[in-house]
Amino acid sequence: MLYIEPRNPPSEEPIIDGLTMKMVAALRKAATLPQRQSLGFHTCVCGAKSDSTDFILPNGLRTNSLCVHYLAYHRAEIEDGELWAVDGLADGFEYPNSHELHGGGLPLRDRHGRQVGATEEIHRRRARYDARERDAPLSRRLVRMLWRFGARTWGKVRRRRWPTS
Repeated sequence: MLYIEPRNPPSEEPIIDGLTMKMVAALRKAATLPQRQSLGFHTCVCGAKSDSTDFILPNGLRTNSLCVHYLAYHRAEIEDGELWAVDGLADGFEYPNSHELHGGGLPLRDRHGRQVGATEEIHRRRARYDARERDAPLSRRLVRMLWRFGARTWGKVRRRRWPTS
């Protein structure tokens, strides 16, 4: 699922909607099996790098660690059938962190902490996203924290039958 090779540059801002949050929840519940290692790392056109292990989602489909990145930054290049499959995931909604959005592979730094070499597109987006999250007002951080709780309990509340008089 979501094994794509994007050809276009990533969008300026990540698309964090229901599909992205469904994939994050499924990826966090996924199993990693030692015998299911891939043949190496996947590298996106924007520089995002995957882990070397594939993940088995709770519904049994196999994916890699860049699946959230593809949904957030390369949505236009994902086929409709893949989007339908993501929409069918029933593992809840969770807000992505920077590693899930931007993949592994931090930029190389020298002994003084300065970045070495060219800055790839994804590292600029990671720095902007991390700064926004770090400087977010308390109200936004509380909403995100409560969103995680609400998304997990909302289904339980909706299924409960309230007594009628």
